[in-house]
Amino acid sequence: MSLMRNFGVAAGAWLAVVLIAPAAHAQAVPISRPKVIVVDAVDLPDSLADIRANLRGALENAVTTHDYDLGPGGGACPDRECVKVAAAQSGATDVLIATGGRNEMRGYHIELRVWNVASDREDHAVAECNVCAALQMVETVKGVAGALLDRIPTLHANLVTAPPPPATPVPIVTAPETPPPVHSKARKIAAWTLIGAGFAGAAASAILFSLDGNGTDCNTTAIDPCAAQRHTILPASIVVGVAAASLITGVVLLQTDGTTQKILTVGVNPFGLTLGGRL
Repeated sequence: MSLMRNFGVAAGAWLAVVLIAPAAHAQAVPISRPKVIVVDAVDLPDSLADIRANLRGALENAVTTHDYDLGPGGGACPDRECVKVAAAQSGATDVLIATGGRNEMRGYHIELRVWNVASDREDHAVAECNVCAALQMVETVKGVAGALLDRIPTLHANLVTAPPPPATPVPIVTAPETPPPVHSKARKIAAWTLIGAGFAGAAASAILFSLDGNGTDCNTTAIDPCAAQRHTILPASIVVGVAAASLITGVVLLQTDGTTQKILTVGVNPFGLTLGGRL
């Protein structure tokens, strides 16, 4: 019984060590905090040396109020290269920079920015007061600097950007080529046949027009040598109409056959038909 009791106590102690050890180890891991240095480059006259000291103290107080580590002074050079050197020398993770001075309204215009060393990103803010005393300016800068320091965690965040998806090739859609129209041999034969018939009709109508009014059954010994006259104006006109229709139909068939532009003109007159143009 005593042996079983001792075994139970030992097992309980071992279980407690297993459960407590990770928690103790987690508490022992230090949580890194931002280390910020202040670069005060605000242009103030020598007569306001005490205000300059108050301004720097307000900026440093804003850093410690945020529970950030305050590094040694970063000097008064706001240029990027100077800031990089000051941050490297002090081991700072971030730099709070203040520039500016008096404005035209008998007040102050102070520009603030916080720059992160690792990401090389920065954020900006402006503290401005018109017709205000120097101490009022210090309080205004302190409030704006505090809001700007709130953004340091955002500057520390690692932006993981997914690589852009591979470009999907866009298929090139081309219009199908229009095959050249098929030259119908039968169409050509019919067209030229109609055109030939039109010319033949034109010749026939010319003959009929020329015969109109001529005498028939003429006898040179009689007083009235010709017993009658030919009246061919009506059939001549009909032949002209038929010939014109035949010729125009043939021309239209040629116009709609093939890819080459064909421009034909047809003229009708009492003496026949005329055909002209460009094929």
